[in-house]
Amino acid sequence: MGEKHVPLGWEGGHPWDCGLWDGHNVVCTVRPGGPSFPMAVTPDDMGWKFGSRHPGICQFVFCDGSVRALTKTIDPVVLGLLVQRNDGQVIPEY
Repeated sequence: MGEKHVPLGWEGGHPWDCGLWDGHNVVCTVRPGGPSFPMAVTPDDMGWKFGSRHPGICQFVFCDGSVRALTKTIDPVVLGLLVQRNDGQVIPEY
């Protein structure tokens, strides 16, 4: 689970930044990651991506309970391997 990117000017605005418990609007809380969805690196990126206002990093919670800061320039292929929990692929160093 990672921080969702919300473009500048869309803070608190649907569909970019609505509540976690808004079950009928899944787009409010879901973000993809992978080759077609690299991490957002600028605040005005309009992509549906993971991202953060932290300079250079985005925080993720891993299944072991640890919280790790991933660089926003992480290889999108590696990001895709990290967000896909059941593909059986080996994740390289990141």
